[in-house]
Amino acid sequence: MPRLSPLPVALPVAALVAIASASASAEPRTLFGRPIAERRALSADEIAARRQAFEDNLAARGLVRDGDRIMPDPDADPITATDLRGPTSVQHGGTTWEDPPHYATIYLNFFGGTLTSGTNAAEMESNCVGGLEIDYPAYSGSEMQALTMIQVFQNAMAPYAVRIAYEDPPPAHLPYSMVMMGGDPTDIGMDPGTLGVSCSSDCGDFWWRDTTFAFTEASNSALTLGNTALQEAAHAFGLDHIDGSDNIMYPFATAGAKVWTSECTPYNDATGGISCTYVHDAFCGEDAGMQNDHAELLAYFGPNEPDVAAPVVELLQPEDGLQVDPGGSVTVEVSVTDDHEGAGWRLRVVPEGGDEQVVNAYQFEPSWNLAGLPDGTYEIIVEAIDHDGNEGSDAVTIVVGDGGPVGTSGPSGDGGSTGAVADGTGGDGADAGDGSDGTAGPSLEEPMPAGGCECGATGTASLGWLVVVPLLRRRRRAG
Repeated sequence: MPRLSPLPVALPVAALVAIASASASAEPRTLFGRPIAERRALSADEIAARRQAFEDNLAARGLVRDGDRIMPDPDADPITATDLRGPTSVQHGGTTWEDPPHYATIYLNFFGGTLTSGTNAAEMESNCVGGLEIDYPAYSGSEMQALTMIQVFQNAMAPYAVRIAYEDPPPAHLPYSMVMMGGDPTDIGMDPGTLGVSCSSDCGDFWWRDTTFAFTEASNSALTLGNTALQEAAHAFGLDHIDGSDNIMYPFATAGAKVWTSECTPYNDATGGISCTYVHDAFCGEDAGMQNDHAELLAYFGPNEPDVAAPVVELLQPEDGLQVDPGGSVTVEVSVTDDHEGAGWRLRVVPEGGDEQVVNAYQFEPSWNLAGLPDGTYEIIVEAIDHDGNEGSDAVTIVVGDGGPVGTSGPSGDGGSTGAVADGTGGDGADAGDGSDGTAGPSLEEPMPAGGCECGATGTASLGWLVVVPLLRRRRRAG
């Protein structure tokens, strides 16, 4: 069999399903009830520009393409390479991996969108994107074939506490990763001949917002592409290639049903190096040179059980009804707890008579400083959501200066508080225009490093009439 780029494997040839391109139609094409843009052919100049931007991005960050992954260059300056690995080296330092399991969500994005450089799926960012904004194409096949890919993905992840979204992006404050299900390698500046790529070296699934790619234009098999998406997502969890043509993490395309291995299986470095050995050693022993997919996935995510309890949110500061001098600052401190790891939250500042501002706690910030507050009455709300849609919140009201609507000096409003809400009911968390629907909302200005989130990073979010400065950083929940 000729060697292919590293891919997951298809089911038996008799079961392969061909992906047919959508026929031209006067009516806009739809997928899952949503309009979907037709794929636009790139010019030779556009392909060349994207290829150059891709190569420049790798060089600038000390990265290399290693098979179907983007990795720190082993020959780069050690300090640079360490920084690029982010949590892999900064948090663990090559020691035994021992994080608690966390619930997770993976968004299979068939709709494309504008990609920029970074590590945050909720902001449509990817480490594979350099200095250019890339208008990434939507999936061009049929809905039936898309559903086949989704089923392959859902079946493989069913034993674990991982939710699969595909009709709409999850709320931006929920930590989720994303697989772009469309396009081909040239769309991000890579050479043809690859079915997928992971743009992260996130050993042990430390950072939960990676973006990977399954190039659906590069194969006519929905089942192969479903397994491609699985393998690239798994690289972002920290899984490496292993032996065994019936394993999802086998680096070549072969016929046959594919599974996660449930026993320690030797590495396969035929298409690239093995990057997360210290994590694999925690499950298979040092110097074993093996990986146990199922044991690692179970450790990362835990078994698949429903989450019925809402996160509990408690605003510790400021106190309800606090009076603040004109132009003053306020510290917001929150405790967010849940019965499962993985919940996310956001800060909402709602001025009476003005537009609310939203900051998603992408790095699990438990504390912010609100500076430059104009006179007015403000409701400060922190909302949390878990991966089964359970929501909790807490809110207080503060008065700056003479209170009243923002920008006036009228009397204070009623100063009432919404109190704490943690009712365990589900919800999609979507409020149009505030970033909760997965679109870019106000966020930290300083980008996170390649390879994952460096939790010591700092930044500010300018929200027009105030500045939000994150104070403390924690990777997990606050409290």
